[in-house]
Amino acid sequence: MKVVVFGATGKTGDHCWRKAVAANHDVTVFGRSVERRYAQESIKRLKGDVLDAQAVSQAVAGQEAVLVCLGPVGLKDRVTLSTGAANIRDAMLAHGVKLLVFVSAAGVGDSWTRIPWYSKVLFSTILNTILVEHAREEEIFAEERLDWTAVRAAVLTEKPGTGRVLASNTATTKTIPREDLAGFLVDQLGTTDHLKQAICVTSD
Repeated sequence: MKVVVFGATGKTGDHCWRKAVAANHDVTVFGRSVERRYAQESIKRLKGDVLDAQAVSQAVAGQEAVLVCLGPVGLKDRVTLSTGAANIRDAMLAHGVKLLVFVSAAGVGDSWTRIPWYSKVLFSTILNTILVEHAREEEIFAEERLDWTAVRAAVLTEKPGTGRVLASNTATTKTIPREDLAGFLVDQLGTTDHLKQAICVTSD
């Protein structure tokens, strides 16, 4: 499957595109520094900013699916997630690309009751803007003409992946290695289990 990965140079995005390549997808990575960072990689690279609607449109054209691993550039960033999501959504609709899998956060919407107390404290204070932006991202991508899946990640860690992921909207979320989150994102390209749903993921 032809897949473009937005946010490919981030910590989760880097795992994500590598997992997609390992799963034999035809992968294109998009970002401002992909040409420099991945100069030695045998991967398709498109330099661009997710805030540039024309660049996003060019990246989406000809793809079969889109993986979005965008993250804010700062604690008060009110632009990257929401504006980036709007540009990606519009490009997908314009080019007839339907399949979309993207990273959100456990704590958005009805998942608030299933996050640990320390996450509630952080999301109520210094991380509040990030939570609001992820909620806005979900609203933007929940387009009826797209086959979308929102993956609400538990607290992310840099631990090695275990391959054991619990996808549940009833269990309490704790933590999840970025590598396992990336693997779950890529797996959603081949299943309709969570189509047009927001699903929480945590370590099993």
